[in-house]
Amino acid sequence: MTSVDEAPRWWSATATWRLLSCPASASPTAAPAKPPEHSASNAGAVAHLALQAWAEAGEWSFPDPGGRLQERFDEVAEVHGAEPARMPQAIITRARLKSRGKELAAILGRASERTGLLSELMLVDDQEHLFGIVDLVAPGPGGLIVDLKTGRDASVLSSPAIEHQMRFYAHLFQATYGSLPQSAIVFSLQSGPVEIGVTPSATAELLSDIRTARLLAGITARPDAATCRFCPKRMICQPHWEALSTWDHADAIEGRIVSIEHSTSGTVALLVGSDWLTGIPAGLLPEGATPGQFVRAVRIRRRRDSPLGDWCATSSTRLHIAPA
Repeated sequence: MTSVDEAPRWWSATATWRLLSCPASASPTAAPAKPPEHSASNAGAVAHLALQAWAEAGEWSFPDPGGRLQERFDEVAEVHGAEPARMPQAIITRARLKSRGKELAAILGRASERTGLLSELMLVDDQEHLFGIVDLVAPGPGGLIVDLKTGRDASVLSSPAIEHQMRFYAHLFQATYGSLPQSAIVFSLQSGPVEIGVTPSATAELLSDIRTARLLAGITARPDAATCRFCPKRMICQPHWEALSTWDHADAIEGRIVSIEHSTSGTVALLVGSDWLTGIPAGLLPEGATPGQFVRAVRIRRRRDSPLGDWCATSSTRLHIAPA
């Protein structure tokens, strides 16, 4: 896929999903690498770290695996200095760990009896330059891959993106161990296990689609609300900004800053053209920002209690301000 003198680019499940959805949004990496370690910044992250420690220690074999998993949640929170009482959804997440622990333990127990169990395992396809970090893997023939959904995606039973992810991991499993896993399971704290079909034809078709799309990487932009929402190139993608006005539920604005207002609560409001954007954390606004500068704001929402044209920042809002 590369010339002799060109260093290969490596593609993850997320990068290939973006590649197939919008080639211009895809961002391969120079080499396979694990993402930064989870920080216990929210209940989903604490739960994920607890599940990892619980699986690595073989605690799914305990008489009360759910109770032990719940204890792990408390231990992880304490080690990271997190305060579950201040975290949205922490109480319900902690309760779900206990109620779902036995169900997950049964799945892991059946798989580990045959092949053992590994967590946070990097799998690679050196020939195609594909890689992925799988939450739980029972390697070898008759093996298993499990992806844990603990955060905001825990309510999703399945989706095209999740199916892509699991079939991508199944291909990596096959490249590593010589055969597809017997099962590919998405395990949600909210809804339990969902098995994703990983037939030879499905994984072969996915690999063919990825090969074809890589030839167009960086060339074609296909703006879409779902694809663009967390795209790393969103701020500078002009086709996205041109398409924004046609979306039923836009979540971004751009324009000149007319006014900047600071509240006593520590948030900032911007008047962008004729639209107010309120609730911006003060730390999100670059130091020295002034009226007259051009701003782009993404992942915002319309205010229900204000006239059309008023917007409010969210916990995932991002700003980009150009010089005046």
